[in-house]
Amino acid sequence: MASEKELARLVTADPGLPRPNPTQSYWQHIPHRLANVRSENLPSERDYVIIGSGITGLSVAKTLLENHLTATVTVLEARTLCSGATGRNGGQMAANAGEEYMHLAQVHGPEMAGKIARFTLRNLKKMQDLIEEYDAVETTEMQRLEKLRVFMTDGKFEDFRKSIARLEADHPSMRGIYKTINADTVLEDYGIHGSSGGALLPAGTVWPYRLVTKVFDALLKKYPGRLTIEANTAVESVEHDEENLTPITTVYPYTLHTSRGLMRATSVVYCTNGYSGHLLPSLRGRIHPFKGTMTVQDPGTSLPNQGKSVSWGFHYPPTFDPDTKRHGYGLYYLGQSAKTGYFYFGGENTRMDEAVSADDSFVASHSVSHLQSVLPRFFGKEDEASWKLVSSWSGIMGFSSDGLPLVGRLSSALTGRRGEGEWIAAAFNGYGMANCLLCGEALALMILGGKVNDWLPGAYELVEERLRSILTPPEAVKALSSKL
Repeated sequence: MASEKELARLVTADPGLPRPNPTQSYWQHIPHRLANVRSENLPSERDYVIIGSGITGLSVAKTLLENHLTATVTVLEARTLCSGATGRNGGQMAANAGEEYMHLAQVHGPEMAGKIARFTLRNLKKMQDLIEEYDAVETTEMQRLEKLRVFMTDGKFEDFRKSIARLEADHPSMRGIYKTINADTVLEDYGIHGSSGGALLPAGTVWPYRLVTKVFDALLKKYPGRLTIEANTAVESVEHDEENLTPITTVYPYTLHTSRGLMRATSVVYCTNGYSGHLLPSLRGRIHPFKGTMTVQDPGTSLPNQGKSVSWGFHYPPTFDPDTKRHGYGLYYLGQSAKTGYFYFGGENTRMDEAVSADDSFVASHSVSHLQSVLPRFFGKEDEASWKLVSSWSGIMGFSSDGLPLVGRLSSALTGRRGEGEWIAAAFNGYGMANCLLCGEALALMILGGKVNDWLPGAYELVEERLRSILTPPEAVKALSSKL
């Protein structure tokens, strides 16, 4: 297993800029017409500049534009539109509040743990509402369904049941969200072999790239002049004018050095997830990249299509192979297209240095072959040849040392600059679809001076106690070690 020294080196490394030649995500195999959208000339001064064009950046931009009637907003993206984590994920709209509740209650107390659980469930509803608001149900192939969490060992199933029991005891209003089922039901009703039991909860699936691009398209039409999107425009550094104050620098104190020239801004918003540590070195180790592997596999006619009714998660104890040095990280996630029957299947079985990485320019062949070999077994098809591989790719998630997002104003201690106009929403720990939309909305309202503490979990905020005690590089090493 990786040593603590090696883990510390990996989590504190500079993630760099998003790589210019990423693997092609299946979600983007037909690029949207806005994929390379940008102005003929880079805007010179803007009120708000948002770095990152995934669901979080979209949410921040949309909320700012809707709540500030004159604000000018520019979204900067190093690559094509929505080419980061949102455009490369598993397509699942599912929360993990039940599995994590016991841990959250122990660390943050039952009240905060319940607030986090409610927030993620509300976020999923907000996602579905957004899809319907923009008439994108058919375009995004959105399905409202149940997620079946499958536990592959008795220990994992028992831990889950204890967590749910604690959740329901602490918060009676949340009783019934999760429905536990035994191994026989998992096999007979859902065709999954080898489990110790399972649990069903409300969830959904979606084509995330199509959602983000469709909403951005609508916003560009609704707010011409006030919104611009600059794809293929990497931000190389950010500066704050502390001297030489002029009428321009007073209003627009930030200078962003980009691959296309300079921009000035009143506020800078980082929706940079696993890449956050590049522009914000003080966050290295507090946020670190984690590379995920995804496949699209075609089971042909060997199985019925359950894409309209269920998606799956498979939970198992983490593993380590001393010969290959590969870690199994304890979770596979699976959805199915209701149209094609294709399986969207992801999960990690790879070396530590390949996993704690911001390089999505390649996908490890052994990771792909592992996913191909594992998936049929869950359906009792291990004696058959591997299903046709339609697509495979990698994507970079952002993980924090305490497993929770970072949402709020960046202090001068974190930026190394005097200004108070830098903000962040990042580190969604593999559950962006259950957090990003509302985190982006909350951040935008905070920027505008609004109060969100009645619904945004305080554990997400960048308070001094969190930064000093649990949001630290040593805690990131400890968190990684505990999962191996």
